[in-house]
Amino acid sequence: MASGSCACHFISYSASTPPTCLVNCHCKTCRRQAGAPYQTWAFFATKDLQWHINPTERQSTNAATRSFCPQCGSTLSMIQHRDPKSIGIAAGTLDEGNTQIPMPSHHIFLSEKASWFKLPENDAAKRWDKWGKYDKL
Repeated sequence: MASGSCACHFISYSASTPPTCLVNCHCKTCRRQAGAPYQTWAFFATKDLQWHINPTERQSTNAATRSFCPQCGSTLSMIQHRDPKSIGIAAGTLDEGNTQIPMPSHHIFLSEKASWFKLPENDAAKRWDKWGKYDKL
């Protein structure tokens, strides 16, 4: 079981399984949305996640639809159009006490990484300039 919410707790979700993997995305869209050097996504099977109140969705790029809380603006999810069977949940929204959370396994879109951010040397995460190859499910 996994659960989480936005910062103001207006939007919450639960999943029948823990996340399958965590991925740190360094693309410009994720960085701007997170206001940080990268966005960490926790992946779930879309069918396993239930929103208690649906977040607001927006088409952020041609590659993905993202969601956020309409009250506090928290980033909540991303569904890549090429893989609608999985959903990335902003890892910072997970309730840690209720969820088994794996360590991040990949850094993706390093070709767009913030020049002022230095990657940790010994984090054991694989590194990719673009999408990379990883199993989300």
